[in-house]
Amino acid sequence: MTSKTGTVLVTGCNRGIGLEFVKQYLLLNWEVIATCRKPEKADALIRLSDGNPNLILHTLDITNESSVDGFLKEIGDWPIDLLINNAAYLGSPDPQKFGQIDYQMFTRSFEVNAIGPMRVTEKLIENVRLGNMKKIVFLGSSAGSITRIAPPITLYPYRASKAALHLLVHNLYHELNPQKIMVSLINPGLVDTRGFLDLQPGDPIPESLSKSVPMALIEM
Repeated sequence: MTSKTGTVLVTGCNRGIGLEFVKQYLLLNWEVIATCRKPEKADALIRLSDGNPNLILHTLDITNESSVDGFLKEIGDWPIDLLINNAAYLGSPDPQKFGQIDYQMFTRSFEVNAIGPMRVTEKLIENVRLGNMKKIVFLGSSAGSITRIAPPITLYPYRASKAALHLLVHNLYHELNPQKIMVSLINPGLVDTRGFLDLQPGDPIPESLSKSVPMALIEM
């Protein structure tokens, strides 16, 4: 199915920011390849795909090498104009406090927030090269900033994994820029998603939660 605008692939689309990306790009008449671990249980995505040929649902677990390889075989040499690495893992706040750290959660944070996006990008780089726009976007977080530590000052696994992602994207930008492939890191700010709603009432939030993905992130 050919899109009038372009083809975007978004990871982690079953809810939150990823789902909103899907909705907004469909409104802009893009062809959207929406991926998540269990699309058969993603009710909102299923409703969107009903009668909409521009929305294609695929199974993709970015932490699983076999899942990524299987997905790559399914799409073959499908050109991708814009790859959005959205899938992320925040986790409950208590096991991320010093003195209570859950190191299995620490590992999972890195698998989802840093290793997974790099794996997906490396596997799909040829598809991006085949696209007309050649853009790769990663969703970062101010929690991954080295110079500015905003409250809550806990969330050690999440913060460390996002800091790792920021460095990976910085390196990737310098490697792919000479090849005319745009690599960018976007910090959407605090968004009203299930992950942030898991924060405890006593954990201070520095600003009001946004209710939607800013259109500036969509109109790239």
